[in-house]
Amino acid sequence: MKFTLISSLSLSFSVHVLSKNEMKNEMKNEWPVIGMFTQPSSSSRSDCGGDCLYLAASYVKQIESAGARVVPINYYATEDQLDYLFKSLNGIFFVGGSASFPKSAQYLFDRTIQANDLGDYMPLWGTCLGFEWLLIAASQDLDILDPKTGEMDASNYSIPLEFTPAAKKSKLFKDAPAGVYEILATKNVTMNNHHYGIYTENFQSTKSISSFYDLLSVNKDRKGVEFVSTMEAFNYPIFATQWHPEKNTFEWQRKNGAPYEAINHSPEAIYIAQYTANFFVEQSRKNFHHFSSDEEEDKHLIFNYHTTRSGPSFVESYYFKNDFF
Repeated sequence: MKFTLISSLSLSFSVHVLSKNEMKNEMKNEWPVIGMFTQPSSSSRSDCGGDCLYLAASYVKQIESAGARVVPINYYATEDQLDYLFKSLNGIFFVGGSASFPKSAQYLFDRTIQANDLGDYMPLWGTCLGFEWLLIAASQDLDILDPKTGEMDASNYSIPLEFTPAAKKSKLFKDAPAGVYEILATKNVTMNNHHYGIYTENFQSTKSISSFYDLLSVNKDRKGVEFVSTMEAFNYPIFATQWHPEKNTFEWQRKNGAPYEAINHSPEAIYIAQYTANFFVEQSRKNFHHFSSDEEEDKHLIFNYHTTRSGPSFVESYYFKNDFF
């Protein structure tokens, strides 16, 4: 290749040499892989036999729709298995559902904090139960959730968000395309399906929570009790919604001719669902972990498993043996 030296007398310019960190920030991983937690199931469908692990397909479809691939994470995984996956994945996803908080989730939360502290960008997302897991993980308190007795009246419930002043400056929303903020604030596009969460007062008064997470939105259940609905970590790429973005696009169930769940399937609701997926996958593109070989990557991808028609809460689910890896 031939280069020509141009005299500074004829052309004046400045060259900014990118630092290693700047070069890394400019790069994007075009083959991102997200690790998604499975949960215990007593289903009799597929090969489950009443004792297995499952993952609702809607979460997988949500991430795939934004251009990433998924690796299922065993709820019972050992630390060695989790270490192997952590070094191979570009993001972690705590999905919704109904399961006790496992040691494996705390371990990956702690690894995420450690990695980011060392400059290794690793994003983490939690939806519904995953939101609650992130509260437990940050506080290391299994009893942090509300209410202490009874349940929230926030199941099968689509509502707009009540944003806090912090929302417009947040990582999650500050660069959102036109319309996202307004739709979320005015339309019934956030589907809540939870019995537990955290009251705003408890969030604000618990230092381990309020010093770690920024409160982006609140909502009230049907009885008028206020709970936190969206949050993100102040200093880490950790994001969480008590509501279900994935349901708007990928969950369709009827019972006796009527919708089984109060899910908004309008174009505005789909736009919001796609925004959250695009946002998190974009975060994962900043991570450059990878499997040791193409063969190792292929062995762990969700493509090796088939979906099974399930219900009534999920159109499709994946089922796994308890010892899968």
